[in-house]
Amino acid sequence: MFQKENKKPLNISIKTFKESFLKTSRLDSEYYQSKYEKNEELIKRQKHKKLGDLVSIKKSIEPGSDLYRDSGIPFIRVSNLSKFGLSKSDVFLDSKDFNNIELVCLYPKKDTILLSKDGSVGIAYCVKNDENFITSGAILHLDINNKELILPEYLTLVLNSITTVLQAKRECGGSIIEHWRIKDIENVLIPILDMSLQEKINEKIKKSFELKAKSQEFLESAKQKVEEEIMR
Repeated sequence: MFQKENKKPLNISIKTFKESFLKTSRLDSEYYQSKYEKNEELIKRQKHKKLGDLVSIKKSIEPGSDLYRDSGIPFIRVSNLSKFGLSKSDVFLDSKDFNNIELVCLYPKKDTILLSKDGSVGIAYCVKNDENFITSGAILHLDINNKELILPEYLTLVLNSITTVLQAKRECGGSIIEHWRIKDIENVLIPILDMSLQEKINEKIKKSFELKAKSQEFLESAKQKVEEEIMR
């Protein structure tokens, strides 16, 4: 006798023209994969809100390479951004090209969430302190409207999670260079946990970054000692 073959369900979704293009203005097949609908259904089963209702979104600037300098105000691009922190930039801007009020508005504040919208989209990082650097136009600044509803580190974690990654991939599909439109970012669904759970998550994230900083200090110290021994 032949054994019945166990087949995994196909990740497909069949839509009519009315259910697809007339509704979403999208015809690329990637957009209608069932995994995206399942992800949306999963989030909607619990308390949730759209990102645009939770934060104010501010665009930064794209000054152009003719304003790049070898020293001055660090200019942070997407290549410098990761969910674990920011790498040092080798590009700088001159403060003389801006007025003081403009600079104050461009500098990220403590708990501002940096979110990439072009190229490598969907990378989120929560700024730990007030900073004096400028980000490129490909990085948005998200500031929470009500911290009694959602906490910065928790929201950053959600933005970096698979539930948001899938939403970003769905909206950015069909293009050679990924571009996440602000109107689509505003519609990202964010699950809202009880504040007690958010606070526990917030503390664990803060602790992890503290431990990461200490490990980096130990690594640099070890490197220095090795170099000293080699030079003897």
